[in-house]
Amino acid sequence: MSTASRVRTAGVIGMIGGVLWIISIIMEYSLGIFNPDGSPLRLIHEVLALAGMSCSMASFLGLLWGQAFRGRLGRLGIILHILGWGLIFIGGLALLVIGPADSPLFLVFPIGGNLHDFGYLLIGIAAIISGRWSGWQRWMPLVAAVVNTLTMGLPMLLGVTPDGPGMIPELLNGVMWFGIGLAVFTASRQAAPAPAPYARAI
Repeated sequence: MSTASRVRTAGVIGMIGGVLWIISIIMEYSLGIFNPDGSPLRLIHEVLALAGMSCSMASFLGLLWGQAFRGRLGRLGIILHILGWGLIFIGGLALLVIGPADSPLFLVFPIGGNLHDFGYLLIGIAAIISGRWSGWQRWMPLVAAVVNTLTMGLPMLLGVTPDGPGMIPELLNGVMWFGIGLAVFTASRQAAPAPAPYARAI
């Protein structure tokens, strides 16, 4: 598989992930399945959400493979972002297996959330500074990071939304994931311009 084909595939998988996440959120709020009670509907919701989360991470690998940035900053952001969501994924699986029991394992949620928020911002900044892509695709990672921070990360950090971010922010999260997947897919054939000297180490 060529690099361009791999990048396009990553973008498609990422878009599918965004759609699956949106479906899971609509399902959760429209049917009122908020508690992990082991019901079939809740199980379907959890599987959709975990699948959406996993597929969406392909877009972030696509940013790396598609050379949206070069240097350490973007790579570090990708590692932190995927590691953060990986921890949240483990927590989600634990909810499915052992239920909502009190356990130190569920510390993975705040730790993972902070890691992926920070990684998100690094990815967005690296994409802008490096200037490897042009057009709206270059700005999409930063837009997604800012939307995530303002609607989900910051409110939860400040304790404004102790019960979770709510339906609209979570839907926006899926929309942003779809947008990043679309950016990766459509930018896969862009000719990357030579980076500025100061961007080589970023």
